[in-house]
Amino acid sequence: MIGPSHVSRASERSRSSAQDLLTSLVGHLTDSASPGEGLPLAVPPQVYADLAETLAELATTGRPRASVRVRLGEEPWEIGLELVGSAALLSVFTGGALPFVLIHERRVDMVRLLSRLDEGLGGAERGNPVEALRVKQRCATARQLLQTVSVVSAQPVETETLLVEPVGEVSFGLSAELSLRPPPAVSVSASGTVLRADLFALLVRGKFRVSGLEHSRELPDVHVFLLAEQLARLVLEALEAQAVGRPVWRKIQVGGAVCGIRLVHPRTVPDGEPNEAASVTLGLLPRTPGGRSESWTFPLVDLGSFAEGVVAFGRALARSLVRRDRSQTHNLRLVEFRAKLREISEVCRELSRDDAKVNHAPESYRAYAAQTSREKEPDFSPARLRYVPRWQAAVPSIDLRATYLAGDGIVVGAAREICCITRRTGELVWRQPVQKAVSVMTPCGLARFDAEGTLRLHSLDTGEVRWTLKLSPRVGAPVTGAVVSAPALPRMLLLSEGKRHIAGVDLESGQVAWRYAARRAGTFRLRRAGKLGIITSGEQALTALDVTTGEIVWRYCDRLRFASVVSVDQDALFAVAGDGAFVGRGGTRLHHLDPWSGAQRWSVDLPAHSKPVGAPLLGSSTVVLATHGHRGTGLVGFDRKTGEKLFEREACQGAAASLVVDDTVLLNSEAGELVAVDASTGEVRYRHVFADGYEGDRPRRLEPVLRSGALFVPQTSVHVVRPHDGALLGTVATDLIPDLVRVDERCDVYVAEESGHLTAFGAAAKLSLVK
Repeated sequence: MIGPSHVSRASERSRSSAQDLLTSLVGHLTDSASPGEGLPLAVPPQVYADLAETLAELATTGRPRASVRVRLGEEPWEIGLELVGSAALLSVFTGGALPFVLIHERRVDMVRLLSRLDEGLGGAERGNPVEALRVKQRCATARQLLQTVSVVSAQPVETETLLVEPVGEVSFGLSAELSLRPPPAVSVSASGTVLRADLFALLVRGKFRVSGLEHSRELPDVHVFLLAEQLARLVLEALEAQAVGRPVWRKIQVGGAVCGIRLVHPRTVPDGEPNEAASVTLGLLPRTPGGRSESWTFPLVDLGSFAEGVVAFGRALARSLVRRDRSQTHNLRLVEFRAKLREISEVCRELSRDDAKVNHAPESYRAYAAQTSREKEPDFSPARLRYVPRWQAAVPSIDLRATYLAGDGIVVGAAREICCITRRTGELVWRQPVQKAVSVMTPCGLARFDAEGTLRLHSLDTGEVRWTLKLSPRVGAPVTGAVVSAPALPRMLLLSEGKRHIAGVDLESGQVAWRYAARRAGTFRLRRAGKLGIITSGEQALTALDVTTGEIVWRYCDRLRFASVVSVDQDALFAVAGDGAFVGRGGTRLHHLDPWSGAQRWSVDLPAHSKPVGAPLLGSSTVVLATHGHRGTGLVGFDRKTGEKLFEREACQGAAASLVVDDTVLLNSEAGELVAVDASTGEVRYRHVFADGYEGDRPRRLEPVLRSGALFVPQTSVHVVRPHDGALLGTVATDLIPDLVRVDERCDVYVAEESGHLTAFGAAAKLSLVK
């Protein structure tokens, strides 16, 4: 179980030279040679000064231990000092995610240590004449501090053995015997508001035992905390890999031992179900000075049982260390270890929880389903369209996501204000100063949610604030939501709030009607389907809420996570579970559900190389997934009734925005292509190449706009295309890069550029042949 090495040869040589230098330094401080012999001249004088100042601080304050950071080569090292009676213990180690202990508790007499430090500081003072004066002055001050350190004769401190065992019954047991010294007589209270990472205090040696499957093995002399920390890391990685069906093969050497874990998922049979359970193996290998020892392998029947054993042992170890030394409650390294144990417990609960719920009375929700028509869009006249500019406006720091068509005006958002412009003449109707926020257009006005958690609703007539509501700020994730505006339903705004909540806000009263709490924090994706709100948030469940009450109507669970937007069409819901194109490797599955009851109709695994992006694209008889690959955007088509794979093909270069019109999948690529693919057969109907200008002139948003049977395609210009045959109907010639395109009911076009310019174009008169 050997994983890839990410350490270059240059880094290995730098680390080896630093180890040699630190070993010689500790040897000089601890050996019994005569003063002046074997002084490591390559050691910077600041190291001697840091050690002297730390030693004086320990002797003065009564603290038992402290560490000094040393920068040698490309890797930072730490030299730990611990006072034990009339002697000191020296340790050399590195921190980070994978610590390395070079020297642990090398004993040296205090008199000898003071003498050697004084000798090193004196050599620095008499060193190179071009040495900085500040360094020499600091060395002289450190020598004076050493004179204040008094050596107190004391009895040698004996170590005690502490047994660490988990509480309760576990099927896979981990335990340890720690060799600890008595806690310090002088208790140094730590600040309750500051957490500091102190790895030196956690370098505890002892025996580590593993018991499972009627076998028991023991690692005789290891750093127990470092080993427990890495086991938790491996378990968490294996649990996340198991959730997405990804194999894991990892080996880590830390704390005097080598531990590894291997997770291999079986192949699937034709019906999509695995023919056997995943194979999980734990490997342990003690490292001895004489060379490689015999390795031990534990075939784990259940990864969850092993994870529970690691969590139980980790919590028992943390409790033992804190009871021994109360100051460890403020040790950031121990706090993060406990947080990782809590995360493992949450993942285990989520993997083992099956709270699926089916709605057995779907008719009440089916009645609110939007009746979509399958009639084709009307054919646009074959006569070419001409567009002429009407007006242009400059909006500094324009917010493209806050620009909407509303009534007879266009609402334009900016960093510090919002304004409304008349669509016909370009005159300014109103302007209101605002703070930076996320905007969404609702039937009652423009809603804006700022970073502080304040939701405001602005009137579209005057721009004034109708009401204000204080919510929890959304930090670390995008704000998402959905607008409820349908006959017989209240006007509401579903908005992600805080870390893991969704709030249903009544747009009429400005009050929170309900609040839903997800099982864990994540990025919410919402899609409204009649009276239901379909939610995905990266959990292993797809949840449908009643938009009026916030109650869970149904929940569908899977071993893979749901993180993308679902697609709903009449009585069909399609959702993709698994990793996306930019997340990583892992399994991906397409589910077909009844949107009103949550019952599964079919589920199919996608090809291993397929990495879907966006929501599924729905035709009359097929469902198509857009995928991302090395060669650009591809398409995979499935039969809507059976889930049978119909076609798979490459479509265009680069990323692309997609749209389905009359069983035709339209892809507008960042490479300047417009490709139309038949949603039933996967054949290309037509292709246009609009690649002109420079590559940096491509618009920010590539989504084509369908209006009155015509397709408005943003590229370096806005091209008007008839969707069913690809006929070019016209071009909106503009000097602006169409980062945002809006089209109104009269087919007038509004083009906005991120630089802060907005131009309106109107359709000019056209000539038609009258027979």
